[in-house]
Amino acid sequence: MYIASPDPVNVTGSPTPYRIMTSTFSALDYAIFIGYAILILGVGLWVSRDKKGHQKNAEDYFLASKSLPWWAVGASLIAANISAEQFIGMSGSGFKIGLAIASYEWMAALTLIIVGKYFLPIFIEKGSLHHP
Repeated sequence: MYIASPDPVNVTGSPTPYRIMTSTFSALDYAIFIGYAILILGVGLWVSRDKKGHQKNAEDYFLASKSLPWWAVGASLIAANISAEQFIGMSGSGFKIGLAIASYEWMAALTLIIVGKYFLPIFIEKGSLHHP
């Protein structure tokens, strides 16, 4: 890909020599991508392997057989809440308008406490597996 200029073709008819980035992958790029995909697939298959005599069901999938410690569940909730919006958007808004933007996150924490205190027992009692 070449930088667009008022005269993108010089006298010889070839494109201008200024290059931004190529749009093709090198062999190393493909090797890293394929290696990473194989690694992720292998770890996933290894972790999800069956135990003898155990038929997997929805509880195994959604609740990890109820075998995760509290800190792993909490870390999962935090990780699901963090995104590019947190690192880029909230930082930019905080710089622009000040600490008031943090009220959004304080309300999210309060909401999680309310859900955990009042709604989670109902979800557990009813056997709903698709809620945190």
